[in-house]
Amino acid sequence: MLRIAGAQLARTEAAEISAGLVDTLALARARGEAVETEEGPLRISSRDGLRSLRQSGHITDAHYAVGLLYRAGFEARGRDLRVAGLEPGSGGGHDNDRFVAARLRRARMLDFVARADRAVAMSLADKPMALRLLRAVAGEGTSLSAWGAGRAFTRHREVLIEALDIVVALAKQISRDRKIESK
Repeated sequence: MLRIAGAQLARTEAAEISAGLVDTLALARARGEAVETEEGPLRISSRDGLRSLRQSGHITDAHYAVGLLYRAGFEARGRDLRVAGLEPGSGGGHDNDRFVAARLRRARMLDFVARADRAVAMSLADKPMALRLLRAVAGEGTSLSAWGAGRAFTRHREVLIEALDIVVALAKQISRDRKIESK
């Protein structure tokens, strides 16, 4: 009985969220903002700070790629995998191999974010804004201009680029370590 009530509540909440997303999508398009809905969650890319920095040439493709990797892990922190067999319309049984593989991917993403946060915090201890900027811009997609304009924008951009440099180096090291482990 509780499972049925929980599923009904989840469907109601999902419908409310969907209605809100439709409204957000319509408003963003009416303002002429770029909206992406093809892969994964709804993204209003003109509001994405990481993408804006890349389009304006302030960060490299490597910074952008590692920023998106960081974001995937950052967003994974707030959600957990659902048991496939309990989902409505899942078509039956639970595929344990797929579930375990998904948990492993999620664990690796969370580990990457934790290691990146630690590396940035320790390497840029003299710049306490570095971790906050990394989390806000790369993790949440906040525009860097929300943190100030003029000299403040320039200073924050430089600190964010330093943080992204550290995360790029970390990602390369993790990749090398995994290649060594697989041999």
